[in-house]
Amino acid sequence: RRSTMRQARFSSLLIRSLLALLVGMPVIALVLALQTRPRVASPAPLDQADLARVERLLLDATPRSPSAAGQHEVAFSPEELNLLLNYGLELLELTPEWTGAVALADDQLRGQLSIEFLGQYVPTYLNVETVLEVSDNGLQLTRVTLGDLPIPPPLLQFTLDRLQANLLATGNGIGDIQAILANIDRVHINPDHVEVSLLWDPALVERLGQQAQMLLISGEDEERIVSYYEEISLIATAVPADLGAVSLNTFLVPLFQSALSRSLAGSDPVAENRTLLQTLAIYVNDEDIARLLSPERAAELTPAKFIEVRLQRRQDLAQHLVSIAAISASAGAGFAELLSNTKEAYDARYRSGFSFSDLTANTVGVLIADYATGDAQSARLLQERMGALSDESDYMPQVGNNRDGISESDFSAIYVDRNSPEYLDRLAEIEALIAARPLFQGMPAPGF
Repeated sequence: RRSTMRQARFSSLLIRSLLALLVGMPVIALVLALQTRPRVASPAPLDQADLARVERLLLDATPRSPSAAGQHEVAFSPEELNLLLNYGLELLELTPEWTGAVALADDQLRGQLSIEFLGQYVPTYLNVETVLEVSDNGLQLTRVTLGDLPIPPPLLQFTLDRLQANLLATGNGIGDIQAILANIDRVHINPDHVEVSLLWDPALVERLGQQAQMLLISGEDEERIVSYYEEISLIATAVPADLGAVSLNTFLVPLFQSALSRSLAGSDPVAENRTLLQTLAIYVNDEDIARLLSPERAAELTPAKFIEVRLQRRQDLAQHLVSIAAISASAGAGFAELLSNTKEAYDARYRSGFSFSDLTANTVGVLIADYATGDAQSARLLQERMGALSDESDYMPQVGNNRDGISESDFSAIYVDRNSPEYLDRLAEIEALIAARPLFQGMPAPGF
């Protein structure tokens, strides 16, 4: 009997030990993969010339008619891919702890990522290397190495399958991502460049953008958005029927007064301002509030009566200011500024031309968002000042004397590019005019 009991205890101990080992294997593998040196050195911070080049790359990669479906091709060199990667890491505020690099070979894209842990104590790094190979279905992840430990191919495939299944179960847009990947006709990679030919589907791109935006909106934010949308509806309903358009201040003043009241009652002023700007941008651009809400929550709302909103008697200026403020409040000023500059460059190349008036409205929008979401102090102070606006000139300089509609060739002839002293001087003039507006006088720098 004692022998049987000892065998039972031994078997139980062995099973528990094996289970603990299986459960702990990912942790053990991660610890074994950690190293004392990064495989990728930290690059120099991006300067203004780098940012201008990022804008140019995005512009060149954008279809001539983004709203129309059609065949589209993009190509990047290794240097350009690394510039875009470094910009993305900076935009996500992952630098300097994260560094990355991309290299190209025949039919292969190799990526490296170094992540620093415990930097202030003992510098420790997780170095990740990946290999993507050209296949009939585009690009396929064929190898992942953590430190010096390669992940066995069966385990890698199992992990990818489980990740895909989980994403499909949660409905986080993986189906649309798969649809975009399915639209890729050809991928060609050699050491000098990567070329991708695909069917551009604007509906898919729009849905992915909306899903990305929804990832930034919490359940509490949804309730705030609903409240601000209902208030916008009340403001619009109170506008006399004979008025075809109203000033942006018609909405800004009462909405920020409401945001201040909620903040004084204990709500987070940064969250109030962010959701206010998001909701107002939807209304000013006459878009569906369902872009910001779950289908169930959006279905409960009665669509607000739409009335045209203007700034200096121009609808486009109001749209520029509020849209870029919402983007900046949600995704950061860096991304908003990049988007603003790329949009103006796109207009100069394909549409109505480069507009310093639009750029001025965009700059005001970014600055408002900076103060609105920088920290609780600046957020509440902005609420007080926005709620007391008396005129559009309190925040927006007059733009009637700007030369707008500048074509790409004319812009190059006048300013060369966006790094030239002539252009930077013009930009500094605009920023000085904005800084002199009463709204921004004496505002403390927000604590980013």
